[in-house]
Amino acid sequence: MLIRSPLNNYEVVDLTAAIRNLPIQYGTFNQLGIFTEEGVAADTVMFEESTQDGALVVDRVRGEKNTVSKDGTRKLHTFAIPHFPLDDHISPKDLQAKSAYDNFNEVEQLDAVRTRKLLRMRQNHDWTLNAARAQALFQGTAYAPNGTVVQDWNAEFGVTRTAIDFALGTAGTEVLAKIEQVIQSVHDGMGGNGVFSGIIVPCDTGFFNKLITHASVKAAWTYAQANSAGNDPIRGRLAAGGSPMPNGREFFFGGVLFREVRDSYNGTKIVTSNEGVAVPQGSDMFRTYFAPAERFGLVNTQGEKMYAFEQAAPNGTKIDLESESNHISALLRKI
Repeated sequence: MLIRSPLNNYEVVDLTAAIRNLPIQYGTFNQLGIFTEEGVAADTVMFEESTQDGALVVDRVRGEKNTVSKDGTRKLHTFAIPHFPLDDHISPKDLQAKSAYDNFNEVEQLDAVRTRKLLRMRQNHDWTLNAARAQALFQGTAYAPNGTVVQDWNAEFGVTRTAIDFALGTAGTEVLAKIEQVIQSVHDGMGGNGVFSGIIVPCDTGFFNKLITHASVKAAWTYAQANSAGNDPIRGRLAAGGSPMPNGREFFFGGVLFREVRDSYNGTKIVTSNEGVAVPQGSDMFRTYFAPAERFGLVNTQGEKMYAFEQAAPNGTKIDLESESNHISALLRKI
């Protein structure tokens, strides 16, 4: 399309397709379905943990006092839900003498500006939730970078994480034996809550690369590529869902699904370099709680993922766009 040149009003230039520098829409942990989502009606969550221990029954001499059974222990856990507000505004300057995006022949419209700003706010809330879930799994803590809430899930439930060194830099390592250790550790860690459908290992690219190129794994990886989505193992490269150009590869090996995570924000990865974390799937031990917004009309209502509000200034100088999301991603140990 020919338009007047912004550099020389006596010339015309061709307006080609606009170039948009958009950030990659990362959201691996929001997509994996590990966390069950639950809305709550307050800004704190309380639940009861009950522990049922058992023992073998020993024999007694007849007539002797019998062994007495005992009830399990009970403990209440309470934690606060962090508050994540994000605001913006629309001013006349956003519209005055401004051309519409991708169309210099049209002026900017209020609805377009509003939609663009709300979408960006929603994107940032989604990214924050994704990063919060990654931090819960990899670090065992709640995401609240300003320290308004401090919550260590491992300390809360007296859990010590099991660390397994895959020794992928050693050619003679039996990777399948390492994976068996992972499976056994997940079963032991689940305790009496041991029902789950599978194990997924979200992992950093460095770990994934070392895994698929290890001497005891390389042939299996090549075979998996050749037999998934009809890809040529030499030219192909598989991702979740069989996409030929992935941003996160998957590999099912030894009964465990390894999932590459490349998510990063402002150049900072949200997973630990060269590491992965084994997560039981189909368990209710991973939950994200959402609290209601700080509004009178929403007091004691079930929390939603995100809230957005609009308010025009009485003097017509601006329109305030207010949003918030109140959530905490918890690792619950219930036996």
